[in-house]
Amino acid sequence: MNWLMAHRVAGIAAANLRRRLDLPEDRYVDVFAALRSCGLMVAGQDMPSLFGMYFPPGPSQHGGIFLNSAMSEATIRHTAAHELGHAELGHGRCLADGPDFTAKPPQQWPDEEKQAEAFAAWFLMPIRAVKTTLTRLGLDIPREAMDVYQLSLHLGTSYRGTLRHVQHLRMVRPEAVRGWAAVQPARLRARLGGQAASRVWDLSGLTEGCRLPVEPGDRLVVRAPWLGADPEFTGPDAIVMLAEPRAVAPGDGVEFDIIGCIESESVLTVRSRDRREVWSVTLMPTPDDHRGLIASARSQLLVGPMSGARR
Repeated sequence: MNWLMAHRVAGIAAANLRRRLDLPEDRYVDVFAALRSCGLMVAGQDMPSLFGMYFPPGPSQHGGIFLNSAMSEATIRHTAAHELGHAELGHGRCLADGPDFTAKPPQQWPDEEKQAEAFAAWFLMPIRAVKTTLTRLGLDIPREAMDVYQLSLHLGTSYRGTLRHVQHLRMVRPEAVRGWAAVQPARLRARLGGQAASRVWDLSGLTEGCRLPVEPGDRLVVRAPWLGADPEFTGPDAIVMLAEPRAVAPGDGVEFDIIGCIESESVLTVRSRDRREVWSVTLMPTPDDHRGLIASARSQLLVGPMSGARR
């Protein structure tokens, strides 16, 4: 099976599941809620060189997946969607590790792995979500590596996974993809003055009102000159305003650091000193099992029908 056929099969399966679960087509998707709705048990544990495993259901047991909790949030989400693809496509037991198929060129991947990888892309990044997010970023298509990086933050996907998908959507030419693939996200963070941040969001008036799946260690760069100098803000305790912004000049915007877990869905509101101008976004809560799955990588965490945990 070639990749074109894998994408056709997986794209249909992903769209069918999204309809079955009544998931919106134009925004970030909670992949762990989808796993729970599908009755799959999920376990996270530090597993060197292993991305994930899928175990099909048996006569007297739940189906389930194992995830390597040492990976980044975006990679964990992608791997979870990949394993969900195995379940939806009716595959048998599958194991994804570095020395196995992932070390091979994509053209040599087993058919089931091609389908599951394509499913992850279509489930997390349906075309409406990609186009809607690009519009919020002031774009019709990605023009540079930074655009793909910002798109990946809003969709909760990996930089390289997002890059591969926009190529498949024919939004970016292959030669551009090859060049952007060589750009490390650390270089993109540095461009925004966030060398020490885990991720850096580049926000503007167009992104006002968005729901942002932020994480501890993130930096928010808000380009909002209409707010003037020394604006005020209200938001959760886990966010602080930088006294000396690095990516914007004084009076051109503000910057924030996420220094802890967002306990509940919260609105970050920035107001000009005269309180006439306002900018705001909604910060999505840090999921309970994110804290266990990543922060305590060596302790196993279960998410699913039996545990009741959420993500």
